[in-house]
Amino acid sequence: MSDREALAAMLDGWRSRWPEWQIAETFIAETARDVAAAWFILLGELAEAAWGGSDPTPGLAKLGWWQEELRGWSKGLRRHPLGLALQKQAVEWSAFADSLGVLRDRDQAHADESAAATVLQAFLAAIAAVERQLFGEAARDSDPLQLLRTLKVSIGSPVVAAKLQRGGPRPRRVFDALAMARANAARKGDAIVLSRWRTLVLAWRAARGG
Repeated sequence: MSDREALAAMLDGWRSRWPEWQIAETFIAETARDVAAAWFILLGELAEAAWGGSDPTPGLAKLGWWQEELRGWSKGLRRHPLGLALQKQAVEWSAFADSLGVLRDRDQAHADESAAATVLQAFLAAIAAVERQLFGEAARDSDPLQLLRTLKVSIGSPVVAAKLQRGGPRPRRVFDALAMARANAARKGDAIVLSRWRTLVLAWRAARGG
């Protein structure tokens, strides 16, 4: 399988796990859709490496690998298929790689969310910085606690009941809205995958910033 085929398979796999995105992404510029999906896949990979599984050893090794990979992207090098969509974007990948060090504290997966957001501030701020570089400035910055909650939802971890904190560029706002709707549905025992109508309304509101 070529890297291009591998990337296509990864994007298809992520969209199958988030079928709502096929509706929601209609509110995102077509040129940004694959970039947004690839970026959210990468963040999910990092969150899973940091907080997934009972044995920390594989996750720590994976985080180290990703730090090397991201630093390579800044030099025009790549090994992972996601680099086809992301590496050539005007992003300071080395700075983002440097922020991954705080993810090595696995206890943050189970800590109070506000305390975890404080400890992970460098990583969460780096996410917001990359998203500004990928998708442009936003009227309101991303909320660090919301970024953390969406990361946890993306790997199937529960989050506390909380109001959606809107901010960041359009792809971020849309994905945050879908993630929190899923989290709220899970707490209520409702279907996790949102209905087409519910998705349409959420994505429209998030895209317009309302």
